[in-house]
Amino acid sequence: MTDDRKGECQGDRDRCTLKERCPLYGLLGKPGRDGKKRVRGCGDPRARGKRNRAKGDSKARRARKKLGLTGSNTRHEEHWGGHLRVEVKSGAQIQPIATRFLAAEKQSGNSKAIGDIRPFVMVAMPDDMTDGIVLMRLSEFGLLFGGTE
Repeated sequence: MTDDRKGECQGDRDRCTLKERCPLYGLLGKPGRDGKKRVRGCGDPRARGKRNRAKGDSKARRARKKLGLTGSNTRHEEHWGGHLRVEVKSGAQIQPIATRFLAAEKQSGNSKAIGDIRPFVMVAMPDDMTDGIVLMRLSEFGLLFGGTE
């Protein structure tokens, strides 16, 4: 009796980012569009793309709920209801923004007066722009403007 659920990953070995560990051995997932079964953590471009998309969709759903936006439950922010146009970004591309925001939040927290309960807002004023960019935590934004906690 063989267990056909376990085996070597069937992903694209030539393009896998796990060159020295490829192919992985383990529990095989459902076949992809190309008919190949992959092991969790596969470095194949299709598997990485699927993980990235799922992660981005999850973060977008969480943001939509926190903002209290109604409308269709879709991955396309253009179809979300409400008074805001929203574009959710996640992953490594926004790490520089997060780093600057956390540093500014820490600086503000260090000089905050005792008993000050106001939420922190960072305003970025780039060179060659007259209009600023406002950044704040999603949880605080939702509490201020009627979203969920």
